[in-house]
Amino acid sequence: MLGNMKLIFKGKFTTYEALPQSELPENSVAFKEPKTMVGVNLMAMLFIIPVLIVMVILATVFGKYEMFTAYSFHGLVISLLLLVPHEFIHAVFMGRDAEVFMYYSLKHMMMFVITLSPMTKARFIIMSFMPALILGWIPFLVGLLCFPVQSAAGSILMAAGFYCALMGGGDYMNMFNAAVQMPKGALTQLSGMHSYWFMPESEM
Repeated sequence: MLGNMKLIFKGKFTTYEALPQSELPENSVAFKEPKTMVGVNLMAMLFIIPVLIVMVILATVFGKYEMFTAYSFHGLVISLLLLVPHEFIHAVFMGRDAEVFMYYSLKHMMMFVITLSPMTKARFIIMSFMPALILGWIPFLVGLLCFPVQSAAGSILMAAGFYCALMGGGDYMNMFNAAVQMPKGALTQLSGMHSYWFMPESEM
């Protein structure tokens, strides 16, 4: 899956102008999305709320809410340690030959990756969801369904998965935008902080 994917750590995010810029096709259309990182974080919170509600309901229904919350600090620490793997999973699913740039911003409390390689609608949605699925939903469900109620290991798995799933708020937003804004057959491409979609010549 990695192929010739090249991951380049660019370090601290400084300005939007310093981010890699694409040569976009003339028919490209900007996604209707927040234009700043602050806006992204605020919008992401709206997508986090349903995830939080579903996970809390599941923990309550299976009688594991008290144990799950008792180990919430452990889960938070683990989820913070998984920030780099979260972004690496994004990079892996961006394409076999993609050149991927990784940044961090302490000011905005986030890490992110960018590639200028075009992606299909399906790849973009899968790429966006994989970290939350692998590091969030799967561990949470394993802890929920495969361990007894009083299990510390199961509760830690649930708590870590919970926080990792919540960290995907911006990813859920990207998935939603691609699903509702991109026509069938369109490609998406990043340029700087923004996403664009366009129809390849073969589809026009």
